[in-house]
Amino acid sequence: MKTLVIYTPTWYAFGGGEKYLMLLAEVLSGLEGTSVVMLSENREINKSVLEKFSGADLSDVQYKLVHDSNELNTLAGDADIFINLSTFRAVRTSARKMVQVLQIPYGKINPATILSKMLRWELREAGKDIYRLQLHSFARKQASLVLVYSEFVRGVLLRNFGITGTVLYPPIQDYFRSGISKKNIILSVGRIFRGLYNDKRYDILTKAFRQASHKELSGWEYHIAGSVAQDPATSEYLELLRDENKNYPIYFHVNEPYESLVRLYNEASVFWHAAGYNVDEKTNPENVEHFGMTTIESMSARCIPVVINKGGQRESVSHGVDGFLWSGIDELIARTSDVINGRCDLEDIRRNARKRYEDFDLDHFRRNVVELFSPLLK
Repeated sequence: MKTLVIYTPTWYAFGGGEKYLMLLAEVLSGLEGTSVVMLSENREINKSVLEKFSGADLSDVQYKLVHDSNELNTLAGDADIFINLSTFRAVRTSARKMVQVLQIPYGKINPATILSKMLRWELREAGKDIYRLQLHSFARKQASLVLVYSEFVRGVLLRNFGITGTVLYPPIQDYFRSGISKKNIILSVGRIFRGLYNDKRYDILTKAFRQASHKELSGWEYHIAGSVAQDPATSEYLELLRDENKNYPIYFHVNEPYESLVRLYNEASVFWHAAGYNVDEKTNPENVEHFGMTTIESMSARCIPVVINKGGQRESVSHGVDGFLWSGIDELIARTSDVINGRCDLEDIRRNARKRYEDFDLDHFRRNVVELFSPLLK
């Protein structure tokens, strides 16, 4: 029996990375001769909560709480394979093999960039960058396998840190349900938060909707669904968004259960995404969408994506074929207007969007996981 231990310090974030690990745990636990354990330090989260968020079947996965780093290292050290997703800190254990998931495609980090942050009094980020250099060095030199979400992430890490990553696209669940009619709804899905990386830019999208709500988007609603942390900055941001949009048909769905999200995807006709707006993706690749799981989720439900032309979104959406890409707000509104007013073949694009989703479905993910992990399990 091979023991695989999966860990991230951010289960509480309920984002794409956490869902990625949960579905990876589901697939690995189904392989013959494996025992999969998920480790967590957060006492407010249990396996049931994680299953409810992700829709993953974790019935064959053990879930254990650890009290400190010593206990984490002990349990991880006993594993045949230790799988870690971390954004800045390496976890060194005596596990027989190490799989590092690198979620964020950081821009260049070196003494000059660290000093620059220190001079701007960004001391916490400067300190994290030191840890990030150690994490990338550890992944490059000691990991048996480095998993990344997309070709975009792989290229950035190779160029900036010399890391040879292997693309394991996130598994995208099928959100399509028959019998639910499309409505005049534009939808965005993703964490609502204030942070340095991968801000979904709901401020920009709500502004665009307000701008067009009495003209191009008249008669339409805009719905935003996402998990929300309890930190003061995020709470203030959410309150600001609600206040700015209180007189418009803009609705916020906070920490919705899985089935509610299913309905939203199936009722929505258009999907918006703006992570990376006004960002130089060569200088700050970490601030654009690394892949875009929610975009593909929407496509599974035959929703037409109208998403920003940056980062991983270009890998999932082919402009004019299965969705549309935009670079500026006026273009976002124009592309959306074309869709809702039928100035394109809607049924053809919906069919193509659904077909594109199938390239990232769970069956593809299972086959890819088996291919990648079989050599490690020998």
